[in-house]
Amino acid sequence: MKIETLNPIKILIYGDERIDFIQNIITSDILNDSKSLYSYILTPQGKILFEIQINIMNDYLEIICSNDQSDLFSYFEKYAKLSDISLQKFRLDITNYGEDYFLNFLKMGRLDTNFLTHSTLIPSEVHDEYINYQKGCFVGQEVVSRIKHRKLQKKNILIFEKIDHNSLNLPNNFELLIEIKNFLVLRLPKDMEYSNLESEFGLRKI
Repeated sequence: MKIETLNPIKILIYGDERIDFIQNIITSDILNDSKSLYSYILTPQGKILFEIQINIMNDYLEIICSNDQSDLFSYFEKYAKLSDISLQKFRLDITNYGEDYFLNFLKMGRLDTNFLTHSTLIPSEVHDEYINYQKGCFVGQEVVSRIKHRKLQKKNILIFEKIDHNSLNLPNNFELLIEIKNFLVLRLPKDMEYSNLESEFGLRKI
């Protein structure tokens, strides 16, 4: 895998309205008493635009985006005009966010979607726990709530490890998103039985 757009950044958000500002944008709930959380920021069509980590400090919020594909700072600036906040942006060392970083996530069964093409992924296909369906409005909420409550989700994105090195001849309903080292990221039918993939294809679900 070659990451064409590697652009890790950190944004600091200051101001009395910083919590309300970010709460109205993200899919997670920053009021859940956690000091650190992951979240998505979505398009109006409910697709992933950014995946971020939020660290809550005493006087500011620290926002980490491991690979900023779509100019997160400008996105925040657009909404900041309506809030009493200020923003600072810093570029992070790309050596900390390369292939090894991505592989470590995969080994833990986690997918950092910032390394896939954005605005193509339905968030509930990847990490449904990054979405709080009970909180107030956020961009794309109506779409993701409709998918959830009407059970419209048809696929899951899952991580597998190859346990042999034979070439794979995957079925047509297996969409290969990423192959890196001995890991595969696949989009599969939601109700598919995964236990037979090891015997049939030499794939072990992470």
